[in-house]
Amino acid sequence: MRRWLCCTCQVDESYVTNDDELLESPRNHVHGHPKNSKLSAPVKPEVQKSAPPIEVPALSLDELKEKTDNFGSKSLIGEGSYGRVYYANLDGGNAVAVKKLDTSSEAESDVEFLTQVSVVSRLKHENVVQLLGYCVEGNLRVLAYEFATMGPLHDEEKEFKVRNQALSLTGCSE
Repeated sequence: MRRWLCCTCQVDESYVTNDDELLESPRNHVHGHPKNSKLSAPVKPEVQKSAPPIEVPALSLDELKEKTDNFGSKSLIGEGSYGRVYYANLDGGNAVAVKKLDTSSEAESDVEFLTQVSVVSRLKHENVVQLLGYCVEGNLRVLAYEFATMGPLHDEEKEFKVRNQALSLTGCSE
């Protein structure tokens, strides 16, 4: 029996071994098995059935709707490649950017999505906005990030380019 680990599970492969096989020439073997031998299909690893622990709280859809005026235009602060972003002040007093993700044509399972949320919930870095909560109801997926008071990074990049362009025209540099 041979054991190996794959991502999150352990797989056992069982096959009958013959002591004489070990003495045979490697030229009579393909990928470690005798040529023309009948092998059963490899055992598929068991699929993970639940998401790993998430380090941020689940938020209620009712609270998010209330705080964003039912995801209305008054709260809309931007639109990205994966959905619209709304401003809200949660009950704890946190100012958040609430990203309501677009529903895709390919259904992503809740476990896959929650696994990604789990990974993002553990990211801690001074240059990365913190995930503060999430909501999954039906096919609706919402993420709440700490609100970046200085605006999106691409606005800062534009300002930096304009400043550098102006400085190069005047012969100065930062």
